[in-house]
Amino acid sequence: MIIGRPFLITLIAVGYMTTAIIELFVGISGIVPNFLLRFITSDTSPTTLLPLALWQATLGIALFKGWRWAWWLAVLGAYLPIFTHIIGGFRGEQWAWGTILWNLLVIAYMQSRDVQAFFGREAY
Repeated sequence: MIIGRPFLITLIAVGYMTTAIIELFVGISGIVPNFLLRFITSDTSPTTLLPLALWQATLGIALFKGWRWAWWLAVLGAYLPIFTHIIGGFRGEQWAWGTILWNLLVIAYMQSRDVQAFFGREAY
């Protein structure tokens, strides 16, 4: 059965690729665009940003193409920030609870039948 790419998977994949482009720009140039200044909460070195950008670009492309392993990485990549942001939320980080909510929504969406079918997984 051929199934088309779910629309939100396309948005998530484009989001990963856009983030990767911004991280590559910041990592290489060292210049942070003004519209991102209020979102940056820590100093991240280019040695951290460049591998992260490559990772996110790879995941974005894999999600866009529907590769099976990308489903697992997207789900795992949504679970891990939940645990780290719970601690940050109690420490008063401004965006922690929104990040937790977003990742819970991603996990719920990745469990839907049409998304699992797109990635070649059996949906129960």
